[in-house]
Amino acid sequence: MELFDVISEKETVNKDKISGRIETSGFCCDTRVLRAGDTFFAIPGAKSDGGEFAAEAVKKGACAVVAEKPFEREFSVPVVLVKDVRKAFAKACFFTAGQPQKKLKIIGVTGTNGKTTIASAVKKILSDAGKKCALFTTVGYDVCGAFYPSSHTTPPPEKLAPLFAQAVENGAEYAVMEVSSHSIAQKRIAVIDFEVGIFTNITRDHLDYHKTMEEYAAVKASFFEQCEHSIINADDEKAQQMAQKAKSKVYFVSEKDAEASFFIKDTKLSVSGITYTLSCKNSNIDISVPITGDFNIYNTSQAAATALILGIDKDTIARSLRGFGGAPGRMETVCREKLPFSVIIDYAHTPDALEKALYACKKITSSKLWCVFGCGGNRDHGKRPEMGKAAASIADIAVITSDNPRTEEPDAIISDIVKGVPEGKNNYITITDRKKAIEYTLAHAEAGDTILLAGKGHETYIDDKNGKHYFSEKDVVINFTERNGF
Repeated sequence: MELFDVISEKETVNKDKISGRIETSGFCCDTRVLRAGDTFFAIPGAKSDGGEFAAEAVKKGACAVVAEKPFEREFSVPVVLVKDVRKAFAKACFFTAGQPQKKLKIIGVTGTNGKTTIASAVKKILSDAGKKCALFTTVGYDVCGAFYPSSHTTPPPEKLAPLFAQAVENGAEYAVMEVSSHSIAQKRIAVIDFEVGIFTNITRDHLDYHKTMEEYAAVKASFFEQCEHSIINADDEKAQQMAQKAKSKVYFVSEKDAEASFFIKDTKLSVSGITYTLSCKNSNIDISVPITGDFNIYNTSQAAATALILGIDKDTIARSLRGFGGAPGRMETVCREKLPFSVIIDYAHTPDALEKALYACKKITSSKLWCVFGCGGNRDHGKRPEMGKAAASIADIAVITSDNPRTEEPDAIISDIVKGVPEGKNNYITITDRKKAIEYTLAHAEAGDTILLAGKGHETYIDDKNGKHYFSEKDVVINFTERNGF
């Protein structure tokens, strides 16, 4: 394989200074897995610069180094300078995999909340319509014949490209994927043309990476430059910013604007599910979904709109959503038939998501609402008091606990959360051990109560200073239920 078959002269800054061919056996950005004969891409990172490892890469047998800036020292192999090393690396990865992204119709979902649910719903509708569809979410990667646990919401190109190739080999026609702000900023998806792009909402998240909400929103908006069709939640305040970047056709979904491309009306919410009518092009689809949460009205309506744009008929969409049980750990009810109170597990780990989940639970609760939650360590500290405020303001009882403290002390994180509890509110307790916090809440809940276990969702681990170890909230609830004879 010749390097300049992958990196064009247009991308190369110093092509005139490089003579001859550069034969390469592969592409790599991590010296730990580099093989002799690979081209090393020196990618700048948040914590370290790939350029710092260029000498090591050459020593291990790299045939060339690709970078954005020249090095102060000379190397024994060619140094190719490009305008955008991240994009060049993504292009190389997909080239090596046989350009699988060009053999799929790809649907991308971006936004702060709702991505996993929408992606899972779209995948189910397409599958029920007889289409073979791969799925890439925070929960895992389904390549139509194999399932892999998720390493990233959106995998890096060296992982995503071969996964796409495997999906194509397994007969996939479509791929639905979550598109994180990190993946957009880091050009992981830079060489993908999306058939449909979906925008859910923008609320505070990842400010440890993006620094400001303005930067965060701008990154999200840039995604729609790659989308042939854009489906935008018109009721989010950033809707127009997203639409202005859209490459082609824009469709708005709204519960407030009857003139929107897709108008949501006649909504009903209960503990057993949601119903509403989706009005579009002078026709209606009556939709019933057996999952709760009023935000899931937006999620499933955007999934339905996507399917309509892709040519799926209304009856198939309605029938498919009637059997959609949601995504794992997203407003997921546990032991519904055994307990006299409701237990709902949700991934809500941002202030807005927690607030929405609590209000959704409030609407279906006849007695007290409990909220068990924490905040992750080594992440945006500013959202901790905001989540404390939301929980203490909306829930009847907030149980503040640990949630993936990573290298931080759990009690220090809890202290940050408590600072947000409104003055005069004493409706909270702190229990550092998450298992004990859940069991305490289960032991004290009464008939008609609702318990929201927020923050971990589908995760089956706790990440602390000792690393990751197994922990399943669902197992805790099931074991408690069995031990106490429910």
